[in-house]
Amino acid sequence: MNERRSVVIFLFDEVQSLGFSGPADVFSCSNEMTSASLRYDVRTASHDGAAVRTSSGLTVMPDCGVAGIGDVGTLIVPNADGIPALEAEAARALGALADRAQRIASVGTGAFLIAEAGVLDGRRATMDWAFSDELARCFPDITVDSRDTVVKDGHVTTAGGGISAIEMALSLVDEDLGRDTAQQIAQFLVTHLRKPGGQAPFTDVQVREARSLALRQPQRQVQADPGADWTLRSLSLHAGLSERHLSRQFRAEIGMTARQYVERARVALASRLLIETPQSAELIARKTGFGTEATMRKSFLRVLRVAPLEYRRRFS
Repeated sequence: MNERRSVVIFLFDEVQSLGFSGPADVFSCSNEMTSASLRYDVRTASHDGAAVRTSSGLTVMPDCGVAGIGDVGTLIVPNADGIPALEAEAARALGALADRAQRIASVGTGAFLIAEAGVLDGRRATMDWAFSDELARCFPDITVDSRDTVVKDGHVTTAGGGISAIEMALSLVDEDLGRDTAQQIAQFLVTHLRKPGGQAPFTDVQVREARSLALRQPQRQVQADPGADWTLRSLSLHAGLSERHLSRQFRAEIGMTARQYVERARVALASRLLIETPQSAELIARKTGFGTEATMRKSFLRVLRVAPLEYRRRFS
């Protein structure tokens, strides 16, 4: 007799359709393609059972309201295009589901909703890189790491968003049925079990601008010409600050050292040149201040977790 495992996907107005349809397809494929004894019973639910309108304008009728849900093996909370906000009744319904769930997964900005329910307190999580700083600011007890597309911490799994919803569902199938089954489904869907490089190519070259004018000035000069011979001394002269004070300001306002900031500016420029031009990696390394291709490679691996030529192959 097949074991049935319930999967509940919570729907709300302005939900992003890929955030719930992707995982639903993964579990459906598992049921149809494998002879595993475990079968997924997928149901969608809004807090009151009413239809929801997705961010793309589609109207979706859920299977039921939260009151009609029995056991919750896996609760999935999809994302919205921005930061989702639930009315009080819907938030309470989601919190009640989370309390009963054996495991919980969120997609992208859906992490804000499970964070509101206290699910992510003291945990490591990922989310859409564009909103990761806001999640960390709103919920300082969460360790936000947006470099990865999927992060598992205990019974909670978080995904970066969009296509990462499929990766997240594949990781849950991997957990239940093993890597071979998850890989078979990934191949059928023509995707990766995990996207090589994660979100790093989209997030780590994004650096916020300083609040203070004294620090914004050298920042903008570095961005205007990353390939220049930037040192702590030259930056301090441009800022009119001592080297020690400039170092403290960079850490306090940017969250990194001046040297790390320059490295990221150079990686950002080099990554654009790799995609937009046919120039050799050696020439790009000289133009962007790395000096040698070997030095540029080390920085790419450190910042983006992918080598320069692999970055070009993947994103050009």
